[in-house]
Amino acid sequence: MATAVFNTTDHGTVPRIDTDVDDRHGWGFALLLATTATLFVRPADLIPALDKWPIYQFLIVACMIVSARACLNQLSHAKLIERPITASLLALLLAVAMSHLSHGFLWAARMSTYEVGKLIALYALITGLVNTPSRLAFFVRWLTITITTMATLVLLDSFGIISIAALESIEDRGVIQDGMAERVERIRGTGIFQDPNDLGLILVTGLVFCASFFTKPERGWVRYGWLIPAAVLLAALAMTHSRGALLSLICAISTGLCYFRGGKFGALALPVLSLMALAFSSRMSDFSAVNQGTGQDRIQIWSDSMGVWRQYPLFGLGEGLIVDEIGVVTHNSFLHCFAELGFFGGTAFVACFLAAGIGLWSWRRRRSSRIAGPRSTDEHARLCGFLFAALMGCVAAMLTISRQFVAPTYLILGLVAAATNMPLDATSHGGAVGMRIGNRFIMLSLLAGAASLLVFYVIIRLLVRW
Repeated sequence: MATAVFNTTDHGTVPRIDTDVDDRHGWGFALLLATTATLFVRPADLIPALDKWPIYQFLIVACMIVSARACLNQLSHAKLIERPITASLLALLLAVAMSHLSHGFLWAARMSTYEVGKLIALYALITGLVNTPSRLAFFVRWLTITITTMATLVLLDSFGIISIAALESIEDRGVIQDGMAERVERIRGTGIFQDPNDLGLILVTGLVFCASFFTKPERGWVRYGWLIPAAVLLAALAMTHSRGALLSLICAISTGLCYFRGGKFGALALPVLSLMALAFSSRMSDFSAVNQGTGQDRIQIWSDSMGVWRQYPLFGLGEGLIVDEIGVVTHNSFLHCFAELGFFGGTAFVACFLAAGIGLWSWRRRRSSRIAGPRSTDEHARLCGFLFAALMGCVAAMLTISRQFVAPTYLILGLVAAATNMPLDATSHGGAVGMRIGNRFIMLSLLAGAASLLVFYVIIRLLVRW
């Protein structure tokens, strides 16, 4: 692996590429690809006889053993200073433990820390092994293919061409008319994507990556082949009937336009993009649910969760305990963190996405300012634009679902961290283009945490109906 050594006092210094290798023969990267594939296409769902086999656990442990050095290198002082996402995740892990220790629950603190630690391990594997532009591009293609494979299986099952018990559709409440709620069938994915909202969110990520490959003119006619997986993903997205997924898609497209064409262009395109709702099901386009239906239900749950945070403002109720308190999850990943982990943990979670967004946007500034550099630098900045769109789509969806401690969240954060801190070569202006850990980042994180709570409070006060 090429490890970058940065001068922490001179931001204009070109990073030096260390020739030391952490994944000499590529076994770690190969195991990471296999581990990622089992997240999207769970073998036990396709072959029930494998249900007792912990395939994912085996693969990720093997990957960690082979890539121990690459993972541990992410925890060095120099790397943590340059990678605020990693530092914020470590603060989040500490907040998870403190959320239970503050109440004297030692066993719960140990178990919660272990479970969240496994997710951060996936993040560390990605940042440690996806360490070159070629690996990053290949990993993104691999993700797109595995997501499309899952979507294809779901559609085949939905149309009765194949039969997979784990992919059986579920019925859910649809549009409310004349006081009666319609029922709609919603498809779901394999493994951790059994919830249609989870499936919809990862389908949007796949669509963004398809767009990144399709919009590369130098690929010639071959790039049109990516329209096939894009059509599969779009069809599956429509059949999830997920409002959160539609919101995610609209935000991903608009923020992508902001990155490539400028803020005004993206803002003006947002109302036009909202018309996309008309092409989807009535459930997905029925935003009157904010006043009645599932949307209003979630606003009321937000209000209950805000009340929990007011009771335990510093370290929270305790990770995983919100369901015991109010009966359901918060359906807002950020507010969920504030309720369970307090201001400390909620701010750490917000800081992860703040650092990720700033890091990717820094590559846009380099791209728009025409900083001289090799073609690989321009191509990397372009890919960062699509990662930015995927990240913003993820954030939009997480405002309506509680997905703060699931693998896809840390997968996208790992990709962003790998992309924003990747030295492209010994002569390019690569790596460390975002913020560093320091007083400015800490103050911005605290302000972002406080602003998030204020925005949630205002939304609740304006929209809640009792």
